[in-house]
Amino acid sequence: MLGTRIYTKRLVLRKIEQDDLQLLTEWSSSASAYGDYLTPENHSYQDIFDLWQSNSFWNKHSRTLLIECKEQSRILGTIRYWEKQNDRRTALVALKIALPDFRCQGFGTESQLGLINYLFKQGRYQNVEMFTDIDNIPEQRCLEKLGFSFISVQSYEDHDLERQGRLYRLTSEEYEKHLQMLSYS
Repeated sequence: MLGTRIYTKRLVLRKIEQDDLQLLTEWSSSASAYGDYLTPENHSYQDIFDLWQSNSFWNKHSRTLLIECKEQSRILGTIRYWEKQNDRRTALVALKIALPDFRCQGFGTESQLGLINYLFKQGRYQNVEMFTDIDNIPEQRCLEKLGFSFISVQSYEDHDLERQGRLYRLTSEEYEKHLQMLSYS
């Protein structure tokens, strides 16, 4: 079972606590927190509190973690994983670096790598999949750098807005090979 914290070189991925709910509420209605590729959800504090209290952020099949910078003790965003419907051996992962000044500095890559490493080490998942907006070239480069393979282009609905996205997959075997290649570099 996942502990409440995952540590990387610069980050702590941690469970959401009640003190964090106001920040999540603020991000929920902030276009800058969602960036160019996501639509704000516009949740009220009560909505966020209800999700937290009902264990929607932390349960057996889905977990949302905050991404906190160790050096600055600042929360940068969220990373979430959940089991793919009809395939309990595949985890789907979604990332949001909510502070624009912290994008394109490797924090997203580091948080994804930390979570992926944990998911494969626990032995519960054989695959990790991530979906990214068709125009989110930085995230696509990141996924390829982490060893993900492009699977397909798919349409999806994002708060009544039709979007196109790219699905990527990383198998545990590909991940191990990729780590070995990196260690020889």
